[in-house]
This record gives sequence, C-alpha cells and structure tokens, in this order.
Amino acid sequence: MANKIIIENEEPEIPKEEKTPKEKSKLTGTFQRVSDFDFFISREMMVKQIPFILFIVCLLMIHIWNAHNTEKIIRKTDKLNREIKELRSEYISILSELMSESKQSSIAKKLDTLGVKELVSPPFKITSNGN
Repeated sequence: MANKIIIENEEPEIPKEEKTPKEKSKLTGTFQRVSDFDFFISREMMVKQIPFILFIVCLLMIHIWNAHNTEKIIRKTDKLNREIKELRSEYISILSELMSESKQSSIAKKLDTLGVKELVSPPFKITSNGN
C-alpha cells in the first residue's frame, strides 16, 4: 500500500488577526516600573533632575525658615502679652496710690510735717477799683 494522507474536514485557513500590543503611554510605563520597583537611573537622568531637586531643597529650606520664624514671633508675642499684663497691673496699683495720696486729708498730713497748716476760712478774692 502506498502512503496516503487522508485529511478529513479540512477547512480553509483564515488568517488570524495578529494582536499587536497597544503602545503603553509613558505614564503607564512609569507606574509599571514604580510598582515593580524597577528603577534604572542613568547618569543623564540624574543630571537632568538636578534643577528640580535643587528647587525642592530650596522650598524645604524656605518652609523650615518660615516655621522657625513663626515660632519666634509667637514666643515674642507671648512675652509682650505677659509684659503688657504686668505693666497694666503696675499702672493700676500706681493709679490707686496716686488717688489715695491726692486726697485732701493725706495732703494735709504731709504738709503738717513741713509746718504748713490747712486753711480754716475760705479764700477770698482781692479786687482793686482804681486804674
């Protein structure tokens, strides 16, 4: 017998569409590398990122300076508020002493030690009629 190849129910071959992978966007590729922890940093990329890194460092320095400056201003404000309260209480105490010492009886006691006596009769006005 001769070698015969029998092909049953052979369908005509339909070319299948080859699926070409969609081109990934740059952002998607970046996310993929970040999620896989696949960081390849070349020297050119480092040099290219130096201005951005310097900008971030400058922003951080400004932020730190601003925080310290704000803390200094808050401390100074608290110190001044305490000083205001102290001066206000001193003002009130001095004012009350002045009010008590400016009474007629306390003035009379002080002048009595100098030999000046209080008037018993009311003062009168001297007028002159001649020109």
